[in-house]
Amino acid sequence: MTLGEKLSLIQQEFKAKKSRYNSFGKYNFRSAEDILEGLKPFNAKYKVYFVVNEDVNITSGVPVITSIASIHDVESDQSILTKA
Repeated sequence: MTLGEKLSLIQQEFKAKKSRYNSFGKYNFRSAEDILEGLKPFNAKYKVYFVVNEDVNITSGVPVITSIASIHDVESDQSILTKA
């Protein structure tokens, strides 16, 4: 199974609860910790692991956080990453 196929199955099966609450906007949301905790069962099932890195850059005095999330396939050493 390719990494893309594994990722597709994980996206179909993935559930993460919204355990955090924003009292200003009055809504529930998922934290990065909630998402990573929800992904743990897929590590052994599909032989993958997930990494999230964050980088803070100051642009014109404004801090900008860039997050890079990646999935790595233990069997093939392939990876897929995305930035936000």
